[in-house]
Amino acid sequence: MTTKLFLSVLLVLVFVSCNSHGVQHKPQNETPKALENKNTYEFVSKRGYDDILETLYQELVSKDPKLEELEMKIGELNSSQDDSTESFDRFNGKVQSYFLAADKQISAISDSLLRERMKLLMISNQTKYNAQTAPHNELLKAIEKNKVVISDLHNVLKIIKTLPLIEKYQKDNVPSTKSIEGFIKQQDRAGSLLDTLVHK
Repeated sequence: MTTKLFLSVLLVLVFVSCNSHGVQHKPQNETPKALENKNTYEFVSKRGYDDILETLYQELVSKDPKLEELEMKIGELNSSQDDSTESFDRFNGKVQSYFLAADKQISAISDSLLRERMKLLMISNQTKYNAQTAPHNELLKAIEKNKVVISDLHNVLKIIKTLPLIEKYQKDNVPSTKSIEGFIKQQDRAGSLLDTLVHK
């Protein structure tokens, strides 16, 4: 499958997933596991804030066949890149190794005139090789560009899908200010006592 075709399939899956509103996407009463109180501190302290978004997304993936299919396609895409470029990478690696070895050999030539002739000979060959492999290198650049696009869309999708969950959590679970206000009152009492003792 060509890169363009694979990318097209991936983009379709992303947008279909973003626009799908099946039963599994309806707001649910239960709190996602990643947002349960017993897990919150663990995620923040041990694994970092970024992981909670990823965990929320993976929880959605486990419940949504379209997202599951998308993640499978992305995994296949990532694993197949090396297979697609392996032949050229091996070929190019051998040629580049030869160029490095030739440069080393040329630098060991004592005769300056002969050394310069060999340098020009190698430059000529490298120029021809660069022209020969220009199409390959352009395709490799396209692959890297597509990877960036896919990565960006993937990150956007994760945020789009998980933001409603965190918004619902914010709405339904915001703590009361009573405990904070109570602590401030304790501070005020301690401050008043200290002030009284200092100015006694």
